Amino acid sequence: MPKNPTFKITQTKQGWKVEKPASLSPTGLRERCFFKTRAKAQQFAAKLKEQALAHGANAATIRPALADEATRAADILKPYGISLLDAAKRIAKMEMDKESSMDVGVALSQFLLEKEDKSDSQRRAYEKMSTALQTDFTGRMLSTITPAELYAHVEAYSGADTTFNSRATSIKTFWRWCSRLPRNWCDLKTVEVLEKRKIRKGAIGVLTSEQCRALLVTAETRYPECVPAFAIGLFTGMRQAELERLEPGDITHEGITLSADSTKTNRRRFIEMPAPLAAWLRVYPIDETVLPANWIRKEKAVRRKAGWRVWCDLFDPPGAPEDSPDWPDNGLRHTHASVMVALGKPLDSLTFEFGHSGGAAVLKAHYVGVMTKAEAIKIWSIGPSGVVIPVIEEVPSPFSEHAKAAKARPNTDGKKQA
Repeated sequence: MPKNPTFKITQTKQGWKVEKPASLSPTGLRERCFFKTRAKAQQFAAKLKEQALAHGANAATIRPALADEATRAADILKPYGISLLDAAKRIAKMEMDKESSMDVGVALSQFLLEKEDKSDSQRRAYEKMSTALQTDFTGRMLSTITPAELYAHVEAYSGADTTFNSRATSIKTFWRWCSRLPRNWCDLKTVEVLEKRKIRKGAIGVLTSEQCRALLVTAETRYPECVPAFAIGLFTGMRQAELERLEPGDITHEGITLSADSTKTNRRRFIEMPAPLAAWLRVYPIDETVLPANWIRKEKAVRRKAGWRVWCDLFDPPGAPEDSPDWPDNGLRHTHASVMVALGKPLDSLTFEFGHSGGAAVLKAHYVGVMTKAEAIKIWSIGPSGVVIPVIEEVPSPFSEHAKAAKARPNTDGKKQA
């Protein structure tokens, strides 16, 4: 006969306490249960006593078939050092977690609603993360997704280490939000597997003249509405975030004005209109917006088609061939700066147009000697529809010391100085 169990009832500040033993808990852990009145606590203790007696009676009269199953289960678990009771507790906890979890799609919808006040770039990152997670884990509960599955997911949607880190950061933010009370839909430990990869900083990456030409020709052929944005990026070195905030009214024949609230340094900048960019904008004038609809996907498609290893869902498969080169970070901006330095543009003028707060030291450290003058001329002469734009010993800026000195030189041919 099973031993007659007793359950102690104790009065505490939280109420009348009854302790449920681990043997009667679905989680396999001891639980403390509180009640407002002693009567309710006594009723609960009586139910526990009934469960304990039934549990003991079942143990004393276990069916032969159940005993056989238990023996086989114990043999399966033995190499792993897990008892049958421990295994049952783990399964029970998994089922409880599943019941208290949330569908991936529903959780993502609520998460995106709460993040609507974020910046455009941040919201786009969350939307891309959401689309990918729903594609791979549709219909799944958050608590059922394993660390290995999550790591494989991020790997599949990433190319370079920088993109891996970016996607992993977005998922960690989402997971952290889901794990907090009152939601408590998942375990934050799941995303610990997404460790940030160390980015080795070496020499900056720039595009060659052939790569620049291939990029612009691809845009002309596949997505002509994207041509102005690519041309502005290459021939002004504008940051991506600044390009996203650019309005058609900011662009004139004289140049491009960047308002203080659209720049990284919160300072107004003016970029004189480069001759090659003017030629491109004459053939591909800007319509209502600088960036066309669906720019993010189209921009990736152009780079992918031009031969770069870029993940793009407009292709099947979306992942690029492994032998394709990685797109360099800030490729167009770094290429433009290298071209300007090679063509002799004064660093002070270029520092202002580039919006560097640290002076010319950054340009000297990273761009001097990166590109030959011959290669820079090839890039600066790329025009629309295969046209070659003549490169006049460009660049000094009219505000540079070089230009002032040129104007001050005496006119030796007797003609009026232009």
